[in-house]
Amino acid sequence: MNNPIKVLLVEDQQLVREGLKGLLALSPEIQLVGEAADGAEALELLSQPQALLPDVVLSDMRMPRLDGLGLIRALAARALNIPVLLLTTFDDAAAFDEAVRAGARGFLLKAISPETLVQALRDVAAGGTALRPGLTERMGRVAAKLERGFEATPEPDPLSPKELQVLRLVASGRSNTEIAALLGNSEGVIKNHCSAVFSKMGVRDRTQAVLRAIDLGWI
Repeated sequence: MNNPIKVLLVEDQQLVREGLKGLLALSPEIQLVGEAADGAEALELLSQPQALLPDVVLSDMRMPRLDGLGLIRALAARALNIPVLLLTTFDDAAAFDEAVRAGARGFLLKAISPETLVQALRDVAAGGTALRPGLTERMGRVAAKLERGFEATPEPDPLSPKELQVLRLVASGRSNTEIAALLGNSEGVIKNHCSAVFSKMGVRDRTQAVLRAIDLGWI
């Protein structure tokens, strides 16, 4: 058997990280050589004298301190030629373009199958790419849009720049507390922004807001 693919896992949410570790452990082709909660911690691990350099860095795209894009740039600045495969929660065309521009060798949704993930790691480790922006999810949303009746719903009032910023952070999976810290506002202010967004969009919760925003092309 060929040597296993050495992977460094970078994911800020512990439950997600543990789940990914479990999936990777199922494949004899994969050897997990380290894990980090964000890009900054990953760089610290890689700078240790006895660090076992990975063949691929498997990283979440959106994280505190240093995100996946920042990690790619930091690796390049340090002349560490380690390919990065980014994982993201939402099928966002803008995020895909941003990842490609940053130099990501892979871009996949977290909802992929274990087989697809292992194949992507195999492709990237071999010098290829795994840039799949999620066509099936886009097709699924079109069908779901018809079922939800969004086609018959009038376009909502435009959001203010701040409301749109909050909505995009909501779509990235961040909590009100995290958004407040990022934007330098109180949690109460962020809650008010979210309420205004929901009201303008005619939705009840965060999930519906994100789905509606995707349908409208706002994110």
